[in-house]
Amino acid sequence: MHHQVHIRAAFDRNGGPATQVKAAQTITVHILVLWIASCFSSQLRAQTLEFAVSEWPPAEYSVNGQAHGYHPDIVRAVLKSLDMDAKFTFYPWKRSEMLVERKKVAAILSLHPTKERQRFLYFPKEHLSTSENVLFVVNGREFNTPHIDALAGKTIGTTSGYDYGTEFKRVVAAGLVRTDVGNTDEQGFLKLLAGRFDAFVCDRAVGSRLLKSLGLSATVHALPLVISSVRMYAGFAKTPENAVLVDKFDAALRKLKASGEHQKIMDANLK
Repeated sequence: MHHQVHIRAAFDRNGGPATQVKAAQTITVHILVLWIASCFSSQLRAQTLEFAVSEWPPAEYSVNGQAHGYHPDIVRAVLKSLDMDAKFTFYPWKRSEMLVERKKVAAILSLHPTKERQRFLYFPKEHLSTSENVLFVVNGREFNTPHIDALAGKTIGTTSGYDYGTEFKRVVAAGLVRTDVGNTDEQGFLKLLAGRFDAFVCDRAVGSRLLKSLGLSATVHALPLVISSVRMYAGFAKTPENAVLVDKFDAALRKLKASGEHQKIMDANLK
C-alpha cells in the first residue's frame, strides 16, 4: 500500500525550501513508525491461539472466566516456548467440536483421535495426558467385573461425544451392554444416584473430583476394572497455519516432557 502525503511548500524567511524539506522528512518518519507499529501489533495478535474447551475438572475448568487445570497449563507452557499465547473459551463439548470443525476457533482441548475427527483436525504425535476410564457405582450396588465382557446385561451411563476405547465400543456394538447417554458427567452421576443405570463410566480423576464437588464421595466409588486408557490430545483445525504449527507444538511438548516440567504440572494439579 502506498501512502501519498501532500505537503504545501513552507518557505523560511530567506525564501528557501528548508522548512518544506524538514516537514517532509518528519512526516515520512512518522508514517514509517506508524506502519512498523501496525505490523508489529498484527504479529502480536497472530501469536495468540484460541482453544475451545469444556468443563472437565481437573483436566480443564474455569474459575471466574479463567482456564485452570493440567491441560491448559501444559498448553500454556508449550506455546510459551514457541513465543505464543493461548486463549481458552469454554463451550459445551458438542459445540466445541462443531466450532473447530468449521474453523471458527483454531484448536480444541481435549480429545482422542478417531477416524472422524482426523477428517477435520490435525493431531500432534505427543499426547497431553492419559484418561483412565473406570466404572463408578453407588455403594451397595456393586457387581463383579473381572473383565469387560462381565458387563453383559448391564446398562452403563455415558456422556455424549466421549470416546471410551475400542473394547467398550465392541461390547456395545455386540449388544452385550446397553448405554444411557447424558449431556455431562455431572448429569451422569446424578442419574446413577437415581438408579437410572447400573454404573457410570468416567475418567477416574475427573470422576473423583466431580464426586467431591457434588458431596457424593462417601456415596459413590469406582470399581477396580479399567474400561480403557485413552490418550488425550490437543486438536488443531485443518488450516495452512496449523499444518505447520502442529509439528512445532509436537516438538515443544516432547521437550516439556523430557525436561520433567510436564510431570510437575500434572502433579501440581492432581495433588
